[in-house]
Amino acid sequence: MAITGGSQGGLLIKPTLKLTKISVDTIKDMAAAYGLVNATIVVREDIDVEQMLDVLSGNRVYIKAVMAINKVDLAKPGELERAYARNPEYHKFPVSAATGQGMNELKQGVYDTIDMIRIYLKPQGQEADMDIPMIVKRGNTVGDVCELIHRDFKNNFRYAMVWGDSAKFPGQTVGMDHVLKDKDILSIIVRR
Repeated sequence: MAITGGSQGGLLIKPTLKLTKISVDTIKDMAAAYGLVNATIVVREDIDVEQMLDVLSGNRVYIKAVMAINKVDLAKPGELERAYARNPEYHKFPVSAATGQGMNELKQGVYDTIDMIRIYLKPQGQEADMDIPMIVKRGNTVGDVCELIHRDFKNNFRYAMVWGDSAKFPGQTVGMDHVLKDKDILSIIVRR
């Protein structure tokens, strides 16, 4: 949904699809109650009253989510399809805790959804620890990783070396503002 100011005709509501859970008049009334009198509201999905309220109040943040549907090994014909139809907004993973069916797909789905990456640390002059990665947010820089390890790493930082997708060549020397990618190997060189 987009709300833009400066509409010539006062408050305009422009849905790009058929609204089944809320009426245009309700959206107009809600927007007016929040002080929007000269705006265009473009609705791009079939929202309900609560979702409209969330946008207008601006005080709620939705986090990403996945849905695990358990006991699929015991499901009767048609039950799984009904479960899929009930909550179309979620990415669904059919699993069975008893048999282990779908568990790897669920793990990968959760990992992909939370937007985290793995960084393998390589102490200076040693081999990289490829068994246990450091998990950081996608978009983190070398400086962010230094801060997560210990603030002394950031205070005494000289340079870092990176192997992986974010490097132009293996062992590239980078600064603190270098953005890391999934499965990069990072060696941080500090002043002694």
